[in-house]
Amino acid sequence: MSVDVVQLTAADWDEGLAFINEVFGEHREHNFATLLPSIYQPTQEFMANNHAVREDGRIRAVVGLFPLHWQVGDVCLRVGGIGGVSTHRSVRGKGYMKVLMNHCVEKMRTEGYDLSWLGGQRQRYGYFGYEKCGQQLSISLTSANVRHVFGDNKPLRFEPLAAGYTARIDVARQLHDAQRVHNQRGGVDVFPRFLVSWYHQPYAALDDTGAMVGYLVADADGGSVVELLGQDTTTELDMARSWVQSREAGSARFDIGPTRFEFLQRMGAIGEGLSLGSSGNWQIYDWAATVGALLQVRAAGGALADGDVIVGIEGYGNLRILVHGTQVTCVQVTDAAAVTWNACIAMRVFFGPMPPSAVVQVPRAAAQLLAWCPLPLGWPCQDGV
Repeated sequence: MSVDVVQLTAADWDEGLAFINEVFGEHREHNFATLLPSIYQPTQEFMANNHAVREDGRIRAVVGLFPLHWQVGDVCLRVGGIGGVSTHRSVRGKGYMKVLMNHCVEKMRTEGYDLSWLGGQRQRYGYFGYEKCGQQLSISLTSANVRHVFGDNKPLRFEPLAAGYTARIDVARQLHDAQRVHNQRGGVDVFPRFLVSWYHQPYAALDDTGAMVGYLVADADGGSVVELLGQDTTTELDMARSWVQSREAGSARFDIGPTRFEFLQRMGAIGEGLSLGSSGNWQIYDWAATVGALLQVRAAGGALADGDVIVGIEGYGNLRILVHGTQVTCVQVTDAAAVTWNACIAMRVFFGPMPPSAVVQVPRAAAQLLAWCPLPLGWPCQDGV
């Protein structure tokens, strides 16, 4: 099938956004300029991330490939976020979505992306090399939990965190960027766009002197807190219980990234319930860089057992993982593998959310994977595309 793929430009802003809004608005109204201001802006830089097929001069299909820079410990991984996948109903069945997806996957391979993330139906994107894996954890906290654990401690108070509050925005940005693992969101002028994506509301957490000690991002009714960061873990616990105390519903669910080890440990000890699922659809291009970076971060959450394992991954080659004390090495090799899996099984073994033994039979020669995996591959809601 010969179809020309074009990159949109700043001049296509009105037509491009109207098209995406129309396609996604078939079931309910959408406005991507306000839904995801982090990635939809009327500039050449941002619009060029959208790849399209035109028919008779009109946009008929779009796939967005958004370059993201993911700081994982000391390593910065290049992530391709796929979003805004849309085809006009008048041309469905012509294969335009397939053309655009294959174009974007090939672009990521040739331009040296380390991995790619997208949301969406598993099998639909499985055809292009993606698999549901990674970890998304949520812990629920109720007023009963708070009463038994914290007693009558005075709660912190919360105020909306508007973009105009530059000093407070900068405090939030510094807390975010101090995380061991985080998406590089940009400076104080760009950072606020991420806080309000998905029509979520950011709040500053203030102590009794009015000093800002942290921030959180919640959905419209406040029942789901998708981002919470404070000056230390004790403050973060205080923020969680104060948020529950502030709500008439008397409960809230807190999304916590899999690399937030201490916060997970402390919230998991007091919360009412825990849910665990995949963090999206992933595709790995540089297995050595991705597994190595996440294994280093995993080591920061607790000692790793020593071991030396070679895993074969179809379409990539053989990956040697060596752990000795605090030293972690992950490189591509030509040595014989202890086991070889296709990429989808390998992603689920390495990244979960289920333990490797629930994914596939792991041979004794690769048994160290049972102790190391799943590795903490997650993706925050506010960085979604």
